[in-house]
Amino acid sequence: DPVYFITKYIQVVTIDEGVTDFRLWDFQAKLIDLVHNNRYVITVMPRQSGKSTTMIAYFLHYILFNKYKRIGILANKRDTAVDLLSRLQLAFELLPMWLQQGVKVWNKTRIELENGCIIEAHATSGASVRGGTYNIIFLDEFAHIEAKLADKFWTSTLPVISQGLTSKVIIVSTPNGVNLFHELWTKAQLEHTHKDWNQFLPFQVHYTEVPGREKPEWA
Repeated sequence: DPVYFITKYIQVVTIDEGVTDFRLWDFQAKLIDLVHNNRYVITVMPRQSGKSTTMIAYFLHYILFNKYKRIGILANKRDTAVDLLSRLQLAFELLPMWLQQGVKVWNKTRIELENGCIIEAHATSGASVRGGTYNIIFLDEFAHIEAKLADKFWTSTLPVISQGLTSKVIIVSTPNGVNLFHELWTKAQLEHTHKDWNQFLPFQVHYTEVPGREKPEWA
């Protein structure tokens, strides 16, 4: 179970505590369950709510307990995608040895494990995942990608998604005006019988759901 695995074995680095156990907040556990059991998920979440770290923890579970799976981590900037992958690498290194897989490739943009699982970091572009076959495509801060680039990327990504019957697409972002992300989010909230529903399940977190931000004084 990914939630059990994350709460028991994943360690993360925080500003105040340094290396510490990943104590999932309620909405983070709900997000993991939603992603684990569905193919298409789109989320609107506030800044500094642990959204990217939550997904990285889930991806570590995914590549450890599967074989021959491939994940693409895409962010609005290459450095951001590389940073996300480095967080996963740190969490991997902090695992008990008996939970680790043998490593075949280990660098800033790619991990390949002995079980055949691969995870890669890319900047979001029209050619990011073209020609590849992915079991999970993760789009971080998709609302903050330049409009023309986002449209071009989405057009090139659709064939990659449709290659599999179980492939997942996870879009996580803070809002940023009216753009492709806004369009995807709006269509995700339609009735599932509506002709324009895009199959994404919407998940929204309000900033007051983040522990420590409940009181008006914080705002």
